[in-house]
Amino acid sequence: MIFIAGNTPSSKNSKQFVTLKSGKTLLINSKTVQKYLKESKADWLINKNEFLKMLKGKEKPYRIELYFIRDSRRRFDYINAAQIIFDLMQEYGYIEDDDSTNIIPIFKGFEVDKSRAGVEIEIL
Repeated sequence: MIFIAGNTPSSKNSKQFVTLKSGKTLLINSKTVQKYLKESKADWLINKNEFLKMLKGKEKPYRIELYFIRDSRRRFDYINAAQIIFDLMQEYGYIEDDDSTNIIPIFKGFEVDKSRAGVEIEIL
């Protein structure tokens, strides 16, 4: 099992439109998502080798279990929270792609613990 610290945000519902001085409009990640990306980067880099060891001997599609530890009782959507996790797994080279031929997401559940918010990731 690997652990990525931080309250996992929804990248899907956290986009903002920004208008540049040139008049061009961009759609960018919210400050919450940008902060999570910056603060979780070290965990993604540190845990990569352990995750790749966990994949050894497993066949695609990988059954990847996520257990969320939230910082509050606010409602959240598993799918939206998982989206940023799988996007980052692809970005950091944990998985080739986050499509259905490569992964099957499994949601173990969640708990609330403000002092240790994050996500536990396991390969089944």
